[in-house]
Amino acid sequence: MKTQVEVNTPLRLADELPYGKSEILNKTVLDGDGGSVTLLAFDKGTMIARHQADEEVMVYVLEGAIEFEVGEQRQHLTAGNSIVMEPATPHTVLALESSKVLLTKIKA
Repeated sequence: MKTQVEVNTPLRLADELPYGKSEILNKTVLDGDGGSVTLLAFDKGTMIARHQADEEVMVYVLEGAIEFEVGEQRQHLTAGNSIVMEPATPHTVLALESSKVLLTKIKA
């Protein structure tokens, strides 16, 4: 297991990563053979261009608001919301405000 957080210790994920100025920061929570969990901090207005993952994906919004475009559908996600995608699903992410999300990838 690879991780950038302290193991066997309670943590508040949103506090584990600061916001960067006009950028997206990330921190590995877990990374192993079966998949990964990554914390992402988006500054307002930052974007991840259309891409896809080979794994099954779940995105959970910890704080803030993002626009998630899957195919031709736009979804507005706020803190407490999540979205699940099958492998090879094209998607785009735009931070409508400074936001932190938890990205989980599971290898099918």
